[in-house]
Amino acid sequence: MTILAFSSYLFLMILGSCVDQLDSDPFGSCPAPETSNAIGLKVAYSPYQDNRYSTDQDTVALKDFSINFEVVAESNTESNLGYMPGKAFALSCIKTYRFKNISNIAVTLLSPFNGLPVGTDISYLLQVDPETTLNRFREFDNISNYLGANLTIVPENYEQLKTRTFLFLKDGSKIIVDSTSPRIKIN
Repeated sequence: MTILAFSSYLFLMILGSCVDQLDSDPFGSCPAPETSNAIGLKVAYSPYQDNRYSTDQDTVALKDFSINFEVVAESNTESNLGYMPGKAFALSCIKTYRFKNISNIAVTLLSPFNGLPVGTDISYLLQVDPETTLNRFREFDNISNYLGANLTIVPENYEQLKTRTFLFLKDGSKIIVDSTSPRIKIN
């Protein structure tokens, strides 16, 4: 009976591992981006310590400070898992999305910051990668739902950002989130 159970289990494992189509890189491939729509936005501030993001009550060093945007996604595609649960991909894969409805993201000030008045769009001061600031970021086809940005200016010591973040959608609507950063320590 044990041999029959083991043989059945082994047969199911072999059957579940069958390949539908030949992959040129079977151990290094990641799944295709999931076609999605943005339905929400969360804003948090780094550093992430003790299982939480920094709050407006914290003080953080400028070198550790960043603004983090989490786009809440609603999938437009159905997962094709076949008849066996799960799919194996490379361990280094992170889930990526193809957001079809995002136009851009902008951040404006709700209070003066570093000499800039209320209402100033500071997206040009937020670096999302070495070549791109947030005001020029428009690539939403193959990204994680997490996007981080670093300040490109040095604020006054212990200054806080009070911001309104806009996630503009292609249909003309927008998602708005207000937030307050931790105090930023310069020295």
